[in-house]
Amino acid sequence: MKLSTREKLLTSAFELFYRQGYQGTGIDEILKMASIHKGSLYYLFKSKKELLLAVITDIIANNLKNKYAVLQSSNSPLSELFMILHNIEKFDFKHGCALNNLVQEMSPLDVDIANALQKIYLDLESYYVLAFRETSIEESKKKRLAKMMVATVEGAIMAAKSAQSSVPYFEIIDELESLILKFVHKEY
Repeated sequence: MKLSTREKLLTSAFELFYRQGYQGTGIDEILKMASIHKGSLYYLFKSKKELLLAVITDIIANNLKNKYAVLQSSNSPLSELFMILHNIEKFDFKHGCALNNLVQEMSPLDVDIANALQKIYLDLESYYVLAFRETSIEESKKKRLAKMMVATVEGAIMAAKSAQSSVPYFEIIDELESLILKFVHKEY
């Protein structure tokens, strides 16, 4: 499948922002990787910031939406969530989580980017809330549990990135699953 110019730019920008950070990536690097001329970039995006905002909404948000879409129709959404969290054979622990990396790098520097990243975190929490839909846990508690789980998963990714190993990630996710399942069964 042939990618459009926009898709080439977004894909290249995402890859470079993920591996080098937003501030560590130059426009020329993105153009070179995408094999695109500068005029095409500025025809589609007014600035590097606008390109980043498109990466956030078009790539990162869509990746997460696709990853967790199965929770909507699953008969066992909590089990499905933990299957998703355990199925990470393609995950790059060397570089960590693209969303978390951008939050750490850019949220303190730009309010528009911080708001776009915050929206994705809220969406991510709502996916986790879906995992509790088959439980009798009250709605406000589901939201708090989802927030805690997102923070724990992001922390697990950070621990794995720090160790340059998936071992801490799996240790933390296994413990999280055990604690959540005990809590859920206690609530029934």
